[in-house]
Amino acid sequence: MWHHRALEDQMRSEVRLSLPVLSSNRNLVSHRPQLQRNRLLKLGEETICSLGDDISRIPSATRSTMRHLSSRHTEVSQWRSQISESIARVDREITAVEQMKDLAEGVLQEKQVYSQLMRDCVSISNSLGSVGQRQDRVLSELKNEEQLTGEFRETLQRQICFLLEKRGSLKGIRAQLLADFRDKGEAIKLTTKCIVPDVNALRSSFPATHYKPNYVSYDNWLSHCRELRQAADNLINDSSSFRGNLRFTLANLKNTQERQRRCTVDTQRKKINDLTRAQDTLIWERQQIRDEISDLTTDCHKVACQIQNCDSKLHRATHCLDILHQRPRRELCLDQPLFSLTLEKRDLESLAAGLCPIMRRSQRDLEVAHSHLMILEYKLAKNVSHMEVEQRCQKLHQSFLPALDTSVILTNKPRFSPDSSSLLSYLQ
Repeated sequence: MWHHRALEDQMRSEVRLSLPVLSSNRNLVSHRPQLQRNRLLKLGEETICSLGDDISRIPSATRSTMRHLSSRHTEVSQWRSQISESIARVDREITAVEQMKDLAEGVLQEKQVYSQLMRDCVSISNSLGSVGQRQDRVLSELKNEEQLTGEFRETLQRQICFLLEKRGSLKGIRAQLLADFRDKGEAIKLTTKCIVPDVNALRSSFPATHYKPNYVSYDNWLSHCRELRQAADNLINDSSSFRGNLRFTLANLKNTQERQRRCTVDTQRKKINDLTRAQDTLIWERQQIRDEISDLTTDCHKVACQIQNCDSKLHRATHCLDILHQRPRRELCLDQPLFSLTLEKRDLESLAAGLCPIMRRSQRDLEVAHSHLMILEYKLAKNVSHMEVEQRCQKLHQSFLPALDTSVILTNKPRFSPDSSSLLSYLQ
């Protein structure tokens, strides 16, 4: 009872009503059916007919009831306005969460495509074989980028699940707020009927109620209103903070992956440059070996001609000696022609003996040069193959162009009725 009186005094102090001057009639409108034509006052004033009665003659319980009803009407209206504001905030937050979810889903789809591209790049690099993979920085960077993209995808999937949970919680609190908003609207209508009763409705008698109303205390009602609005505010703040953290996380992940992508691009460019320089070096060495083979071939041909000329002269000198040895008796003497042919034969035999090792050495050098040329041709072909693979991998790696402004594309969906500029400013 003391609590009720304290609450009544508080409401009296909050609501200040100005009553009109009454006429000299001593009865109330509710006791005089013939005065139905008299005008009723507006909402927030006492329901008194303008018959000029003294205010001191009106029962104090009637004045207190009207003050309580007016105070209750004002209080419920204020809470209804606050609940309406909370519903609007929840709606804006739900729209922002849906936009963030669509943005995250777009980035996730982009990363799925990029992850498949990374797998293709790694597969292309693996086609070089185990020899080319021992110290291949490009393959290592591609694997790192593939792993980073996979982690990015897993993070996005988790964050999208969290966004769905946030959206579900926001929709749940919105349903509670909307139900409470409707209940308060109905309560305001009923309170208004008590403050400004319908004259026609006073004639009809209400059916007797055979059930006991399920009342709640005023403290419980006030606690429910505060807790409901506080729960909505907490969910909105938590969702807004989560969206801010998600934007920060997405920005960090994008920056990290962009750095890794640039590192991969630089490594690919460096390797292709190294392969190009190696290609030029191998081509120059091949030309040198070809020139050496040409020189050795010419030398071998010259030595072969010299050997052939020497053999021819040796054969002629030997033939001449055989002829001179056929001279009869005293004519077979050691004369100058015999000495000269003998010395010529000896010199030719010595020259032929010296040319044969030179010929064998030249042939051996020529074989070695041909072997070097074959090895060089193999290295050159392998280097060309590696360069083609690296260029194809580089072309595939650079073929993916991410969306420049995914948020703008996703936020232009027709289901988002609010203004895009206000939504983007709210997302910031």
